[in-house]
Amino acid sequence: MKICATVFTIGWGAALAFGWIALAAPPEEASQMRSITILLAAAGAGAGLWAWLRIRRGC
Repeated sequence: MKICATVFTIGWGAALAFGWIALAAPPEEASQMRSITILLAAAGAGAGLWAWLRIRRGC
């Protein structure tokens, strides 16, 4: 249960942090860098969602 809770916290934290970086990036930033931050935000959200579903089932 502790591992699922840790993955949940880190996953959603990463989603929020990298999502903010992607949204607040200046327009002249390279599109590759923005794509990387969007992918990292999506991976964090996926990990957080997966962990939440595992917690709901009892991990």
